Amino acid sequence: MLIIKKNLRCIRNILFSKCNFIQTMILGFRLKNACIAVFPNVHVSIKPTSSITGDGFLKLGAKWDGLRYLSSEIKLGKKAKIIVNGDFKINTGFHISVNENATLILGSGYINNNLTLDCFDSISIGNNVAISKGVTIRDSDDHAINGNTTISSPIVIGNHVWVGLNVTILKGVHIGDGSVIAAGAVVTKNVPENSLAGGVPAKIIKSGITWK
Repeated sequence: MLIIKKNLRCIRNILFSKCNFIQTMILGFRLKNACIAVFPNVHVSIKPTSSITGDGFLKLGAKWDGLRYLSSEIKLGKKAKIIVNGDFKINTGFHISVNENATLILGSGYINNNLTLDCFDSISIGNNVAISKGVTIRDSDDHAINGNTTISSPIVIGNHVWVGLNVTILKGVHIGDGSVIAAGAVVTKNVPENSLAGGVPAKIIKSGITWK
């Protein structure tokens, strides 16, 4: 009964989301998951062993009313996983690459236009998250520097986090619950919960904050 209710909810969300219905059905069939809606102008490249699972609902490539669908793309490599735990929307103009054996975990909230997300190991985004336009999230350097063998390291973005315009979040970063990252920041180190961080590289500007 729970499975039936879940499927009905997902189908209803698809029908009323103004998505690319054919693309959505093809992707849902290939991934054996109905809880995803793919909007127009999204290029999809997935390996047969990749998966999108979870109890949530993912909207890929939505737009604001009156604006157009920008070119977007998503690639899932061999055994790549996306786990969707809540209702999550990623707006148009994105580049998402979940590479071989990597895992992207999404809670609830949204990411605005022109996201760049490259997952080589693990990226986890919590619940009630607001991420602005032009944000880059990347958990790998791709190349070793001065013999450093730690090329990739997981990123964790906690619950109720607000990430401002054009922020870059790099490998190994943990952003605590309730924190805010100021526009243009480059985050290379952990940010404690309920903190405001900003700058290049980002530093703690204020602690004990709250935001709505």
